[in-house]
Amino acid sequence: MKFLNQVQRITLLIFFFSINFEVWNPLGNGGDFSIAKLTAMLYFISIAPQLPQFFRISNLKSLLTPIWVFFCFLTIMSIFNINELYSKFFSTSIFLNIIIFWILINHERKDYLIIEKGMLSFAFGSFALSLLYFAGIGVEYTQGRLSMFGDNQNALGLKMAIAVIIILTSVAQNRLNFGWYRYLLLILVPFMLTFIGATGSRVAAIAFVLAFITAILLFKTKNNLTKIFTIIGGGIILIFLVILIIQSGTLLNRLEDTSKSGDLGERDMIWRTISPIIVGNPFFGIGETGYEYETTAIFGNTVSPHNVILEVICYTGFFGLIIYSIFLYRVFLRSYQSYLTNGWLLPILLTIPVIGSILSGQILDVKIGWIIFSYIISTSAIKNTNEFKINEIT
Repeated sequence: MKFLNQVQRITLLIFFFSINFEVWNPLGNGGDFSIAKLTAMLYFISIAPQLPQFFRISNLKSLLTPIWVFFCFLTIMSIFNINELYSKFFSTSIFLNIIIFWILINHERKDYLIIEKGMLSFAFGSFALSLLYFAGIGVEYTQGRLSMFGDNQNALGLKMAIAVIIILTSVAQNRLNFGWYRYLLLILVPFMLTFIGATGSRVAAIAFVLAFITAILLFKTKNNLTKIFTIIGGGIILIFLVILIIQSGTLLNRLEDTSKSGDLGERDMIWRTISPIIVGNPFFGIGETGYEYETTAIFGNTVSPHNVILEVICYTGFFGLIIYSIFLYRVFLRSYQSYLTNGWLLPILLTIPVIGSILSGQILDVKIGWIIFSYIISTSAIKNTNEFKINEIT
């Protein structure tokens, strides 16, 4: 049993590490294979002998019910809107992400702090990616913006911002009890911030800055003088970190475009163009199949709305948005409860890049978003003598 538990830990850590290479297909054959899918498969194999333990639903119904209802409704609407161009009504990626979310929470129940360790493994994977960038391996540029291994700039930038937030809070709050040598992790940060600048991702840069400011303001201390020094020192450090990020002229130019002309990287044009889809089907949407058909007719190919709220409305209407919002509300509430109860910063800080993804990117089929959700739930649970207990949410 101990050996199996150790295998499960190792495969989980490898899986978290590999999420930084989520879309990389080293075979280069144009198929669906990727490193992240391979490591996820290995993780699933490792938990197979104890599968019932990883699919427990006790005290999770208030989380699982809305997200499964949303997925079922999405599938139904996609079936109703099957057309001659798009007939794939079952979203495998969203389905598997919900499964991963469910499994990870239960893994934490049987192995305390395993997701905390997994988050740090993800951060190490991000640092490895930044080293590959400096080595010129897998590097591509589009309009001066960095992309790597087939992943887009905003997704890369947000993952790197999340990783830096993880490292800084691991140093500050030390939940894994690393001792003084945790400060060595700070050596990694300049490389990773430079990477964010190279991607030119405005949402990643803004999410990181907002998370850093939030951490300074929410950091708990009993001494008012210490709090003042924390705010002053944190402000000075933030200035230095921002300078590292904006060394990239591309990012600085894009931030200036946003402030001066409201440039949103063509998102506003996409939002205006797809608005008739929402107006014509406001209550129940047109499913993924209908959305793909309509956007192909408009743009010549399927185009993401780069906004999860609009995406959900297009797929499932306001009915689906309400259900999905209930799920998000309960997850975000848990992050706040973790802070109030234990003073832990990382769960509430990670909601900032998640909100950034919701407003300007993708999250339904992106693994890191669902992993953050599982982490937030796990940190709001209570460790007792027998297991890591998940309290029911209302």
